[in-house]
Amino acid sequence: MIISAALASTTTAHPAEHSLFQDPTFWVGVAFCITVFALVKLAGQAVSAMLQSRADKIAKQLNEAADLRKQAQKLLDDYTAQQTGAEQTARDALAQAEENAEKFKETLLSDFENKLKNRETAAEQRLDRAAREATDEIRALAADVAMKTVEKLLTEKLTGEAGQKLIDDAIDSLPELFKDRVA
Repeated sequence: MIISAALASTTTAHPAEHSLFQDPTFWVGVAFCITVFALVKLAGQAVSAMLQSRADKIAKQLNEAADLRKQAQKLLDDYTAQQTGAEQTARDALAQAEENAEKFKETLLSDFENKLKNRETAAEQRLDRAAREATDEIRALAADVAMKTVEKLLTEKLTGEAGQKLIDDAIDSLPELFKDRVA
């Protein structure tokens, strides 16, 4: 209202000399525009700086997130490789264990067969020895029985000169009997 009263007084007093540069409303408008422009410029710079700071912060966070993602991917790849390596090592160890078990089984079977053959051979040798001993005992027993029988027969039937002659002939033939057995 004050501006319009001032404007009214100036326009009525000097109507012929009225120019735009002398009009206070024009200068108030210019001052207002300069003030608004300055405020927009300063506020724009502040808002722009604030937005730029926020954008930089977001970009930094995005870069950190990208780095973290790369590190996570690298760790995942490393763990996957380690898992694959561990699985391969486990498969190799299992195959080696199976191979060792098979060799051990073959060794045990071979040892068992060898021991069985050795025991069989020893048993056969014991049987042969027992058979020889039994045969020798039977021969000795037969010889004892034959000797006792011959002695009995000789003592009962051969007495005197005939018995003495038979004994002398048997004593004379002893070297020939021993000669055949020794050779």
